[in-house]
Amino acid sequence: MIFNRLMRVFFTLGLSVVVHSAALATDDDYVLFNAQLIDPATRTLTQGGWVQVVAGKIADLGEGEGPRATRRIDLGGAYVMPGLIDAHMHLTAGPLSVAMEAGAPKISMKSQAAVTRFHAQAALASGVTSAFSPAGDPEANHAYREQQRAGTLVGPALTYAGLSFEPMAIEGGTVYPTSVEGWRAELARQKALGVSHIKLYHGLSGDELRQGIAMANEAGLKSIAHLDQVSWQFAVDAGVDVLTHALMPTADLLPEAARADYSASLKPGMTQYLYRWFELVDYDAAPMQQLFASLAKQKVRVDLTLVVNELMYFYPRLGELYPETAWQQHPTIAQSWQRNLGMSLYHWTEEDFVRAQAVFPKVLELLTRLDRAGVPLLLGSDSYSAGSWFWRELVLHQRAGIDPWTILQMVTSRAAHELALGSVGRLEKNYVADLVVMPANPLVDVHAVQGVTQVIQGGQLFDVHQLRTDLEQMATDIQLSQQEQ
Repeated sequence: MIFNRLMRVFFTLGLSVVVHSAALATDDDYVLFNAQLIDPATRTLTQGGWVQVVAGKIADLGEGEGPRATRRIDLGGAYVMPGLIDAHMHLTAGPLSVAMEAGAPKISMKSQAAVTRFHAQAALASGVTSAFSPAGDPEANHAYREQQRAGTLVGPALTYAGLSFEPMAIEGGTVYPTSVEGWRAELARQKALGVSHIKLYHGLSGDELRQGIAMANEAGLKSIAHLDQVSWQFAVDAGVDVLTHALMPTADLLPEAARADYSASLKPGMTQYLYRWFELVDYDAAPMQQLFASLAKQKVRVDLTLVVNELMYFYPRLGELYPETAWQQHPTIAQSWQRNLGMSLYHWTEEDFVRAQAVFPKVLELLTRLDRAGVPLLLGSDSYSAGSWFWRELVLHQRAGIDPWTILQMVTSRAAHELALGSVGRLEKNYVADLVVMPANPLVDVHAVQGVTQVIQGGQLFDVHQLRTDLEQMATDIQLSQQEQ
C-alpha cells in the first residue's frame, strides 16, 4: 500500500518511475500461444497461433503450440495484432488557458510534465504503442521522447512536428518569425530537437504557406498544413506533404454557382461555415475532382480526424458519444475541454446543430472519396491521450464504409510506413514486439479495440486493467490535492 501511494505521488509530481505496477512480463524470452494472429499488412488471420518474443523483438511466430520458452502465456483464444499507432495525438500539449496580461488576452498550452505523464500512460492503456504529434513544443516533445526511450516513463514511442507557424500567439503552441532568416533559424532549432515535420497553421497567408513549404523542403523536413481560408488545392500545388482535418472551407472548392452566396455568408467570429461548406460542396464537380486527383498524384498524406466534426456538430450529445472516464484525461484537462470546445460554438442555435448533423454523412463521404481516389490516408484522434477519441475515429471510418482490414492497416503497417517508424506495425520476424491483445475480433467490428486487455511494448507486457485502475486512482489523488490547495 505504501509503495503504491509513493508511486502515485511520484507520478503526480512528474518524477521518474522506472518500475510500473502494471508490467506483467519483462522476461527476455516468452511465448504467447492459443491466439488468433491478425496481420493487417498481409490481411492474414492465423487461427491457433503463437508469437515468440525474445529481447523485445518478435523472434518467430506460427501455428500450433509454439516453442519452449522461459515463460509461456496462454491467451485463451484472444486476438493479437500489432500495437496501434495514433497519427494525430497532441501528447505533450498542456491545458488550454486564457488570461489577461497588460489588458490583452494571453493564450497558453504550455506543456506540463505531470499532465504529459498521465496522458502517456492513458494512451498506452488505449492500446497505442506509437504516436505522431502533428504540432507541439519541440522541447517538450524531445524531452518526452528521451525519457520514453530511456524507460523512465510509460507511454507510446513518439515522433513529432514542432510549434505551429501561426500569427496568433499561443504560449507553447505557436511561433511566427517575421523574416526569412527568422523562419530559417526556427526550422533549424526545431530540427535540432528532433522534429520530422513542421506545422503550418491556418492564420498564415497563401504566400507564407508557400514559403513555409519551400523552406521545409530546404531543411529536409516535411510540411503539414491545417488550413482555413487558404485552399487545399493551393497547398497541394505548392507542394505540401500532409493535410489534416475534414475542414477545407474555401469557396474555390465549391461549384461556381454556390461560391458567391457562401462567401457572403462568412462573418467574423462565426463558425457556421464549418458545416455550411458541406451543404454546398459537390464531390463530382470539377474543383473537388481536381483536388482528389492532385492529392493522389502527389501522394499527399491526409488524416481527417472525423471526430473533430462530430464533436462540433453533435456538441449537445457529447456525454452520450464521448462518455468521460477518469483514466483517460488528466483532471485539469477533463475539467475544461468541453467548455473550451463550446467557446467556438456559443453562437450556434438549435437549427445550426440540426443542419450540421444533417451534413455529417457528407463528411464521412469525403473520407470514402479520398480512399477511392487513392489518397494516402492515416487515422488519428486529435486528442491528448487517444482513448475514446481514437476508438471513435476507427468506428467512424467503418461507418463511412472503409473495410476493417484497411482501417487496421491505417493504424499499424501503413502508419509505420508513412511516418517512417521502422520495424513496427507488423506481425513479422525481427520486428519490434509492439502488440495488443483483445478478446473480440476487430475484423468484425473495429470497436473491439476498445476491449484491449494487454499491451506489449518492446517486449514488455502491461495489464491494461491495471494501467487504467492506476490512472483512476491518480486522478482521484490529483483532485483531492487540488481541493486542498
